[in-house]
This record gives sequence, structure tokens and C-alpha cells, in this order.
Amino acid sequence: MISSVSTKLNSSKKLLNVVSYTTVANNASKSNNNKSIYDILRRKRDRQGLVNVEAFENGETTVYPRSRQGLDYDLNWTLNGYSITPSYSAYRNPRLPLLLQHSNGVTDKNNVLISSSSQEPKNVVNFFLDETILSKNNKDTSKIISISDYKLVLEKVKQNISESTNIYVHDSAVGSCRDVESKIRFVTNDAVSSLFVKHLLPTTTPTQVNEFKHQLTVYCVPEFKLQDTTTTTTTTKFPSSSPFNIIDTKRGIAVIVGVQSTENIRNVISSISSNILMNTNQDALSLSADIYTSSSSSSSSSSSSSSNDASPLLIFNNDGYLLNKKFDSGKVVSQGAIWSKNTLSRLYNSITYNFESIAQNQFDLIEKFVGSKKVNTTVPIKFETNSFKQPSSVVFIIKDNSGVIPAFSQLNSEQAQKYFVSGFVGDDVYQPFFIKEQNTTQNIQKAELFKNLIKDGGVNVYIINPSSFQKDAEVDKLLGSIMSGKVGKSTTSDVYTTLSPIQVSSATQPKNAEEIKKLAKSFESKLQKQVDSLLV
Repeated sequence: MISSVSTKLNSSKKLLNVVSYTTVANNASKSNNNKSIYDILRRKRDRQGLVNVEAFENGETTVYPRSRQGLDYDLNWTLNGYSITPSYSAYRNPRLPLLLQHSNGVTDKNNVLISSSSQEPKNVVNFFLDETILSKNNKDTSKIISISDYKLVLEKVKQNISESTNIYVHDSAVGSCRDVESKIRFVTNDAVSSLFVKHLLPTTTPTQVNEFKHQLTVYCVPEFKLQDTTTTTTTTKFPSSSPFNIIDTKRGIAVIVGVQSTENIRNVISSISSNILMNTNQDALSLSADIYTSSSSSSSSSSSSSSNDASPLLIFNNDGYLLNKKFDSGKVVSQGAIWSKNTLSRLYNSITYNFESIAQNQFDLIEKFVGSKKVNTTVPIKFETNSFKQPSSVVFIIKDNSGVIPAFSQLNSEQAQKYFVSGFVGDDVYQPFFIKEQNTTQNIQKAELFKNLIKDGGVNVYIINPSSFQKDAEVDKLLGSIMSGKVGKSTTSDVYTTLSPIQVSSATQPKNAEEIKKLAKSFESKLQKQVDSLLV
């Protein structure tokens, strides 16, 4: 083996020493005696790619292979298998300090990252390859894409990633429980998106990079724009300057193009993963519902869910109602859930709030938009378990001022299915299945599974209408009653046929009974039509 080679370089007479690992190891003990501990630590940091990388690259001594953080040969070869050839640095599961260092934005005194976007992306176009999937989504923001155009865009996206200064690869999972997780490889050239995903995605069983088997692949390129020459050679009409997504449910691939909010990134991951989950786990359901546990359960130091005092609640709410409250009855421990007959688990490892004050820890992420008051604050969850007991109850929080939803009511499994499918969120607004992301699953299958999980598990279902109470404390009390199982009996009613009211003394009195009866009849007819249209 040639241990060293000395070559003269031009007139400078500078020597380039190519040294093998064996020679370095043999000389280490001799040289370290003459070096201070600070020198050794500095060199260690250099090798990790945090500081002074240029000195490492341009030094007189070069070690081969020159592996360091950002230069991983196994990762580079793996990316080559995706037609991505790193030009500079590539990181697998990068650490939080590095992502904070690479991110555009400012940090506050707590090292919370504040990232500002030029404008809030709205009406992001989603392209699908499947006509059936397309028909389930908003016609104004959903379009079909040909396979040839899809391949062309994907090629351009991978080229953009290849030419980037930094590439970030996250090998993680959607779902906190191994039994129902969907493994995902997320590839991006944007540090802020990488930081968000680092908080968002649960970890999974560690493997070598070339041995990581995953069902989902997501490419995220915020700064990428299709050139005019590309759009003229394609049959698909792409937005000229607006962001867009491509969702390939058959292959489990999603492409996120252009500057998008962290909320949109989360929605794309949810849409592609829910389809895979339903296809691979026939009895598991991905839900937008919050997992809500009692205060005693939340503060328990036990690592096992079986020791918790009370079973959690699954709560559907459209506007993040619970995230803005500090209730005595409990707290949200997961934004999104995976529910099956055997387990209840978190969908993600972070929660996004719409106010800033919640971000108090290092590496928390605040996302702002110029000209908008909207704020997305991403905070990692401090969890003690990856799975929970089966929920004792499902709760729909529906803020309705029309009078068609009483203050408090109970549903059977068939009635619960109707409200779940229709996604009625109050005041004549419907959000099917209570999801904001693209719908990529079979509606009938999802509806039946939801009903069966309730029926087979003996789960109670309730509706709370906060608009019927003057104080949020009354809603808190109801959640506490549901959590403890001390709920009053429901009553039959000739006004409502899709629910059974429960009397609450603190609720505001409804309007004229006859008027409410007419409104309720009209609403229930519309509700049934909404359900029928979705379950065809």
C-alpha cells in the first residue's frame, strides 16, 4: 500500500500529502502529545462539518476517504440511485444545530427560529395521476398530469436538488407506533423545511442508509421554478409562478414545488401517507382528530400507556379550538392520530399552533407571512409513550350559530359516521372527513372502518357546540365529564333525528322550538345529501 505521495505543485513548492488511514493512525499518538486539547476539539468540529470546512478542504494534508458530516459516501451512492448526484454537501437525518445554522431567518434570545415568507401561499394546485383520486378533491385546485410530464418535472426537480449546496435527507416515519407506521424518505434542499420535518416526523428503527426500506418518498424544492422552455414542451399546464404539488399515490411519491407553508407540507405528507396506510393496514385509519388526555394522564411519569388513569378522547375540531385553550380537564398530546382496533398512536411528533408565545425552547420554529397576520408555530411534543389506550369517546366540536346543533348531544355509530363523512363544522360549512389535506383514500372504506371502530370498541360519541355557551369553562367541564364517564343521559327528540340532545343547564336557550324544528329538518336533509354524494 502506498502510504504517502509527495508532489511539487507549481512554483509555490507546496507539498500535497495523500495519507492513508493507517499512516494517520500510526502518527496520531506521536503528534497528539504536541497538540493542545483545544486544537484536538477544533479539528473534531471541523470534521463534523459545523465550522471551518474550507480549511479542511484546502489544507496541505488530505485524508482519503474524506468522510465527514456532509460528505457520506454511502448516502451519496444511495442518492445516485434516485438520480440525485450531490455536488456539495448531503446530510442524512441532520442534527438540529446544523439545521438552525443553515436556515434563513432570525433567532430570538431562546434560539427560536423565526422564518418569514414573502406571502402566504394560497390555492396551491395539486396534480394527480389518478382520475379517481382527482374526482375526490376540489376541482379549482386539483388537476390531472400525464405520466410523461410527471417524469419530466421529477427529472428537473432531482437536477435542482443535485446542484444545491446542501441536501437534507430524513429517513423517518409517519405514525409513532411501529405496528402502523409508514416509513418515509424526505429529500429537500431547504434547511427551514428540513427543520420542520425534523420536528414533525417520528423516528423509526435505525438502519444503514442503503438498507432503509420505505413506502413513501417526498421531494421538496421551495426555490425551484419550471423554466418557460419546459412548460411549452408539456401538455400539462403548470402554474407559471405559483407553487404546486404532484401526488403519485400508486408509487407513494410526492413532489412539493415552490415556496409553501409548513402547513401545506404537512398536508401533502398526510395525503400520501393516508393512502399507503389504508392499503397496507386494512384496520388502521389516519385521522385529523386531536388526541386529548386528562391532566393526570398527561403528567404521569410512566412510560406505559396502560398505567394512565383514564382513556384518551379523540376530538375533531376545524379551527384548532383546543390548541388555543388551557383547560383543566386535559390537554392535546397529538395533532392527528392513527386509530386501529389494536392501538391509538400519534400521527406526528409536533404540534402547530397559530400564535407565537408557545415557542419558548431552542429550535422551535415560527413561520410568518408578509402582509398576513397568520402564524404557524411548530413545537415538538414532549411524549412519554408512542401508543395510547383505546379512546373512551369521540367528540365533535362544532361551532354553529344557526340552532341546528344543540349545546350537547350524543350519537350512535351510524349517526357518528354521517357527521364524520360530511365534515360539518358549523354554519353551513362542510369539510369532508374533517381533513384539510388532499383526499387520497376510498371514502366508503374509510367511513365503514370509522363506524366499526366505534361500534366494536363500545366508544361513545358526542357533539359539543361552543357557541351555546358564554364561557369556555363550560366546554372544559363537559370534556371533564366525558373523560370521567359522568355524562347525563340523552333524551329523544322530535326536533332532531341525527343526534340525541343532552340537557345542560348552563347552555343558552334555543330559539322558538317550531323554528328550530324547520331549520333542523332542512339541515338534516342537506347533511344526508352531502353524505350520499361522498359515498357513491
